[in-house]
Amino acid sequence: MIYTLQDVKNIINVSAEVALSLKELLTELDSRSGDGDLGITMEKSAHALMLEICKYEGKDIGEFLSKSAISVNRAAPSTMGTLLSCAIMELGKEFKGSEEITCEQLVKVPAIIVDAIMKRGKANRGDKTILDALIPLADALQASYARDMNLKVALKEAASAAAKGANRTKGMIAKVGRAKWIGERSRDYPDGGAVLCAALIENLSQRG
Repeated sequence: MIYTLQDVKNIINVSAEVALSLKELLTELDSRSGDGDLGITMEKSAHALMLEICKYEGKDIGEFLSKSAISVNRAAPSTMGTLLSCAIMELGKEFKGSEEITCEQLVKVPAIIVDAIMKRGKANRGDKTILDALIPLADALQASYARDMNLKVALKEAASAAAKGANRTKGMIAKVGRAKWIGERSRDYPDGGAVLCAALIENLSQRG
């Protein structure tokens, strides 16, 4: 199957809508282990992405993603906003000059995002961050697709892996960012970024 720029825009728009719907939950979770700005950050990022979807009239997927990254960085220059913009920028580089994306390329997208976030955020799996859901998601998506060549099945397996990863962050002590200064108190709640990641892939898996 081939995915066009419009398909990419649809995926991003759906993801933005999910992020907006979770604003209150993300704010609550982040207020327990951070500075409470995650919900607002994702709201600003979502609106920036939606605006870029409407504004961009070209055909280059990479160019669209690069412009989207710049828009997110301007709208939400916080920790998560910066990580998100860096990840989208890496995707822009990956798909520069492309007007179509194959399934084989699509299933590698989460892994590219993982690398970008790890590089910029200096975090890893087990540090109680979005990576605790994103890494198992990326691994499951690629492994399942390589085995069955069925994207719908792969998305469902990725969603299951992400949900388990997000749930495991409850009980972890944060090792990076502002949350690490809270110490033991950070055990009581799951990481907001991981919860968001699991919710996004779950929604996409339901749409197939």
